Amino acid sequence: MRIFIAIPVPEEIKEEASRIKAELNRLGPDIKWVEYENYHITLKFLGEVTEGQLDDIKAKLLMVAQACPQFNFKTTGIGFFPNKNRPRVMWLGVKGEMNKAQFLGERVDTYLEELGFESEKRRSFHLTLGRMRSERNIDEVVSTTGDISNNLRSYDLPVKEFFLMESRLSSSGPEYFVLEKYNLEG
Repeated sequence: MRIFIAIPVPEEIKEEASRIKAELNRLGPDIKWVEYENYHITLKFLGEVTEGQLDDIKAKLLMVAQACPQFNFKTTGIGFFPNKNRPRVMWLGVKGEMNKAQFLGERVDTYLEELGFESEKRRSFHLTLGRMRSERNIDEVVSTTGDISNNLRSYDLPVKEFFLMESRLSSSGPEYFVLEKYNLEG
């Protein structure tokens, strides 16, 4: 099974992401948009694991949750990976208690390294909006995201928990399933 660790986002942020998508989609870009129900902030992608590894992963993530405090993010503007001159992925950024967010990420890496998972080389907290499939109308999209970002409302995103998720790929796109929820207790 294909799994990852995610921070859930509140409905109002999903609605804002959906509004951004609707506004940009009018420009006719070739973007594979993330589905409304799939919006999240990825903490770590683990990839393919066996059923046998799952219990060990769950036990390690419980230790992570017990060691890490709750924290707060706020949404910020829209950006691109690798950058706006060569956009491949469009995202909604977050800011806030980044030291606590980094601590959570480091704890995840430390505990899961014991199971053979590699540490993240660079961690960037964001909500993916979509992936560019081609450059059709991309200059208009990039330009318009600047205007949208300037007028974007910032939403509170309290981080009180994280999820262990399964991703099942299908012809209509990925479907995500929550395998386990972890409350931050540190």
